[in-house]
Amino acid sequence: MRYEEMKPREIEDVLRDAPIAYLVWGSHEWHGVQNPVGLDTLKAHAMALELCRVTGGVVLPPVYCGYQTMKPWMGFRHTLEFSRELVSRFVYEHLENLYEEGFRVIVVLMGHYGGKHVEAVKQGVAMFTDKHARARVLAFPDYEPASWVKVNGGDHGGRNETSLMMHFRPDLVDLSRLPSRELAVERDGVSPNAREATAEHGAMLARVFVEQAAPKVRDLLREALASWPQAST
Repeated sequence: MRYEEMKPREIEDVLRDAPIAYLVWGSHEWHGVQNPVGLDTLKAHAMALELCRVTGGVVLPPVYCGYQTMKPWMGFRHTLEFSRELVSRFVYEHLENLYEEGFRVIVVLMGHYGGKHVEAVKQGVAMFTDKHARARVLAFPDYEPASWVKVNGGDHGGRNETSLMMHFRPDLVDLSRLPSRELAVERDGVSPNAREATAEHGAMLARVFVEQAAPKVRDLLREALASWPQAST
């Protein structure tokens, strides 16, 4: 399931049975004193692995390449900021490579939510789909599937993202580091409800994500195989 750990024969089996590739796109970015700077990417990668267990396919190593991060907005340190042009081009070239390898459904799962960053990723997707009409690409922030059933899963290092980290990697979260005063995004770089994070809430968000996203990925796979029958041979 982890592309980088698979042998060629194992990848060929996936291409025959379920040619789905999950490409996780995140950042190195400040998410409060309680969280690791790789939060965006770490939790999205864990979510992709859980989804892949249900749908089949492979999960690529996550990409840490964020645009519109906390650095240019409020000057938060320990954050790496890349250009819009680089993000779009990097997405496009990943898709071209995966398509050439034989993957017919590609899911770009964004763990970093900046609106302009999402636009940059989707621009790269559009460049690719303009050339390959039969390919199926689904690109969305990792909180989006939960919103389809009216579960609000998006924030910045707040209750939701911190809860997901507590679910997947509790060893990387330390709520005791949060200051006792009221939290503010401008001052602390996190959503004010960060103290409300629990592993149980994170488990619920992860479960809803898989429940909602899996049917859409399966539908795309059926469409792709119908339009490109040789993908299943």
